[in-house]
Amino acid sequence: MKTISRLIGLMAAVGWMTAANADLADVEANLGRLKVPEGFRVEVYAEVPGARQMALGTSGTVYVGTRGNKVYAVVDKNKDHKADEVITILDDLKVGNGVAMWEGNLYVAEQHRITRYAAPDFDLNLPFKQMREVIYDQLPDKAHHGWRYIAFGPDKKLYATIGAPCNVCDPQGIEASIIRMDPDGKNVEVFAKGVRNSVGMDFQPGTNVLYFTDNGVDMMGDDIPPDELNAAPQAGLHFGFPYVGGRDARPKDWQNKKPPQAVTPPVVEFQAHSANLGFKFYTGKQFPRDYQGNAIVAQHGSWNRSQPVGYQLMRVVFDEQHQVKSYEVFIEGWLNDGEAWGRPVDVLQLNDGSLLVSDDYSGVIYRVSYGESSAAAAPGGQASKVTGLNMPESAVAHPDGRIFVSEIGEFGKSGDGKITVINKDGSRQTLADGLNDPKGLDLFNNQLYVADMDQVVRVGLDGSKTLIAKSGDFPEKPTFLNDIEIDGLGNVYVSDSGDDDGKHGAIYQISPEGKITQLINDKSGIKRPNGLLLDGPGKLLVADFGSGKLFQVNFASKKASVTLLNQGFGGADGLVRDTDGVLYVSDWAGGKVWQLTEPRATPQLITEGHQSAADIALSADGRFLLVPDMKAGELVPLPIK
Repeated sequence: MKTISRLIGLMAAVGWMTAANADLADVEANLGRLKVPEGFRVEVYAEVPGARQMALGTSGTVYVGTRGNKVYAVVDKNKDHKADEVITILDDLKVGNGVAMWEGNLYVAEQHRITRYAAPDFDLNLPFKQMREVIYDQLPDKAHHGWRYIAFGPDKKLYATIGAPCNVCDPQGIEASIIRMDPDGKNVEVFAKGVRNSVGMDFQPGTNVLYFTDNGVDMMGDDIPPDELNAAPQAGLHFGFPYVGGRDARPKDWQNKKPPQAVTPPVVEFQAHSANLGFKFYTGKQFPRDYQGNAIVAQHGSWNRSQPVGYQLMRVVFDEQHQVKSYEVFIEGWLNDGEAWGRPVDVLQLNDGSLLVSDDYSGVIYRVSYGESSAAAAPGGQASKVTGLNMPESAVAHPDGRIFVSEIGEFGKSGDGKITVINKDGSRQTLADGLNDPKGLDLFNNQLYVADMDQVVRVGLDGSKTLIAKSGDFPEKPTFLNDIEIDGLGNVYVSDSGDDDGKHGAIYQISPEGKITQLINDKSGIKRPNGLLLDGPGKLLVADFGSGKLFQVNFASKKASVTLLNQGFGGADGLVRDTDGVLYVSDWAGGKVWQLTEPRATPQLITEGHQSAADIALSADGRFLLVPDMKAGELVPLPIK
């Protein structure tokens, strides 16, 4: 998958973060103290100082907020379920607790504002401070309960929790609420009121109802008021603060005051002061079936109770009507004999169905897995050959395990091309049809971009089609648009292989605003430009279908330059890098695939005998090459790890 390959080679200048709140050896030694249900396992995934809310990027990178000035990116390059790098991407924040991903962009909630950063998955070395876009700056700038939590809902709105700036008081403005807004920060509204200090939200699968945790008032005793799990099926509900905690616990100075509207009671009352924070509804397939739809809740633990409580993970079970059935301890043991060595904060589900749990006290992230990891089975049909395709040219893997394949149909025949989805269970369906000769595919902001003979089409994952560049828009009439590549700013690069003699061969750049620039033409020395792969800012690797050579095009300056790097690849077609930075080149004419440790290295033949090895891609787990064999009508998985 190109998205993963873009990260490789771009992180060398970034230091490895090794500092943590506790010594890693001590944390790992303490793992044996955890009481874990049979079949489950807890391991340290990464050392991340002050780890709080987590968000999953499109390439598997985990973004981690803190109550300090930093946000981290946690990278598992070799997909062995342990972090290889922990990179500081921001270090100038004011309580950068909240993180969320939406359409390839990272959102960060600070104490006083919410900001957006474009396409961090593309390059973790991007100048994020300079790229910062403030979308909302009206958060109450008060330190008490100033650590925000954010999440995107099924309605494509960004939700943010706004804690009360006190233990108990009369909130002003949007204090003690949950607000929501459009992804650009517009149309802000209060969604839920009377919410003292929520630091956890998720949307229930099957109902799309917002659930959130809330922490009760202090100084009312060891056992009142309870901490809460609440459900907000609609906007405008009031959840009690400061008038009532739980169902009926009233602070001393508020016992005779009437709430402004009816109070919605919690769906679960947890032990007072257990500090329930982040949680997730489990939707994966790795855990046993009876965990489906459960809410796994992190209890951070009490700070002022005479006998400490919490410091564990809770499991809330729902019935078939999506109502709370029961709740129980899932994993405990971070509190031993009244002394804590860890404090769970947030829960995040990975693509393989395992869970990550952040711990800001020990400065680590744990991974909770069950039985045989589903990652070993290569999700998305990647371990099995897919047959019966009609001239498959290109493939791209979605992080959720689906694979998208372009099927040309009959060459030169308009309207019979399509994009097919291969699901995780091996089933398939047509995502979009009515295309001409669709070839190169790339995935950006959860949308597909398709080079379709003489036009470029954007295809939504709902099958909608948008023409972003038609034939007449190009500086020179396109002859045979072939591969496609997209950078982190949304610039689209598309190769034109020209005719059989290389006439009209070119590479074009399409800006996000739709401006089309010709980077090179048929006088560049590249006979028939085919496969494209970003090679750093302002640089592309280009496979020459006409000469079997590998070039680098540097277009960072006004006039692009072309450098020959390697040769001998026959009908050079696809280019991709794996998660270790190893380069692969396919030969359409010879049915071969080569491996190169770097572009100038001696190529090593790793497979041959295909009828026509077209535009190769990387599987979502990084363990397979996906080789479309056009003439054979197959998508062939090639193990590389």
